Amino acid sequence: MEAKAHKHPNYVLVGIILILITIAEVSVIGLPVPQLPFLLGFSIAKAFLIVAYFMHLKSDSRLYALLFAYPWPLALLLVGILIWVYFGFRA
Repeated sequence: MEAKAHKHPNYVLVGIILILITIAEVSVIGLPVPQLPFLLGFSIAKAFLIVAYFMHLKSDSRLYALLFAYPWPLALLLVGILIWVYFGFRA
């Protein structure tokens, strides 16, 4: 079976996008808003960019992407419950 050739992504553009997301993360720290939702969103976006482009999941089989993405909702639910328990039940 022949391997499928895939187009190589523009790694410089992906790197610039990651830098911009990092700048946005650092900028959120100074804002008078709840920072956790923004930081979690930026972190998840960065993680998906890294996995999709640098680990080549974007061009691999959809099964690999599904196996990677499947535990994320459970992990986010667990983190949410832990944050709720920690901050909700504090005396």
